[in-house]
Amino acid sequence: MKISQTRDIRSANRLTIIKHILNKKHISRARISEETGLNKATVSTIVKEWMSLKLVEETTTGDSSGGRKPIILTLAARAGYCISVDMGVQSVKLILTDLNNEILLRRSFSIAEPAFACVYRQLYQEIDRIIKEIPPCPYGLIGISLAVRGIIDLDGVIRFIPKLGWHNIDIKSLLDQRYHVPVYIDNDGNLAASMESRLYPQYREMTVLSITDVISCGIITGGELVRGYLGFANAVGHHTVNIRETHQCSCGKYGCWEQYCSDQALLEEINRNRRTPLMDIDQFIDLIQKQDPDALNVLDHFIHNLAIGLSNIIFFMNSEMIILNSHLIHSLPYLMPEIMKDIVLPITHSQEILLSTLGSDAPILGASMQAIEAFFEILSMHG
Repeated sequence: MKISQTRDIRSANRLTIIKHILNKKHISRARISEETGLNKATVSTIVKEWMSLKLVEETTTGDSSGGRKPIILTLAARAGYCISVDMGVQSVKLILTDLNNEILLRRSFSIAEPAFACVYRQLYQEIDRIIKEIPPCPYGLIGISLAVRGIIDLDGVIRFIPKLGWHNIDIKSLLDQRYHVPVYIDNDGNLAASMESRLYPQYREMTVLSITDVISCGIITGGELVRGYLGFANAVGHHTVNIRETHQCSCGKYGCWEQYCSDQALLEEINRNRRTPLMDIDQFIDLIQKQDPDALNVLDHFIHNLAIGLSNIIFFMNSEMIILNSHLIHSLPYLMPEIMKDIVLPITHSQEILLSTLGSDAPILGASMQAIEAFFEILSMHG
């Protein structure tokens, strides 16, 4: 066997073991060996290497099935930190996480002026403030990761955010030049799907649909994200559900699904008939709970159009599982049977659809996990 092949195998084993500790939180050497198929000597040697890098620690002894109690391993979670960003079209959220992807700090700001230069200035000012709060540690800031509600190409360039009017923005390079740490960027739908899939590893075919001020989607098939030729494969919010629509979508098309089922679309529709406009989706939910007739009529249209879009996704993806992430539906869970009733499935007859348990944090946690795993991958190859 060539030296390069041996090195590749060793790097892969190093990554397998550290990711196993990351995913399991607390695990013994023996259990790692059982679950990965690596022999105990290999596991023991590699764990010692990660410990020498101050990234794995021994904790309390575990339960014994006979003989000596096993020592439990865990990540040295505070050895490094990650800043993640959820770039919405009305607001921006930031979090600081440790290496266990635990959220330690939250920040946010509203987008008052959509010009990129203005938003970017607000963004780096918040990142600067967060960096000042990172305590001394061996690895410091390991990366910055962005979840963006827009079209991101395979090179990490923001090609289009319809609601903000951004075109061809290389924010990744700007942040890299300012902070000199690895910077990662992906569509929020992809990152939400990668995070949700960790909770359901038994499903190799999954679609994750997020409804916020836009509609985002992440598609997993064969256990891998579907990105498409240029990276735009998940833009389901802009598939056409009404060919008679005369009002133009922000993307330039007509009759896009997002024009009927995003939170922003619901607010625009209800506000057409109101003297005092609603400002957020929670106010709309409040009207529904009070049985306001105008709000109930808007809700009926939402249910009908959501069912149309879900039916289309079911037919062109045939996923084992669809995860639905919507603050509106989380707040009004009785809507799920109504939505299912409107979905037309003459071929498949049924489809399992679950509400997300991660909620609005799914994309930003997916972003931070992307940076954390990349950090361990780099060290696996060079550590």
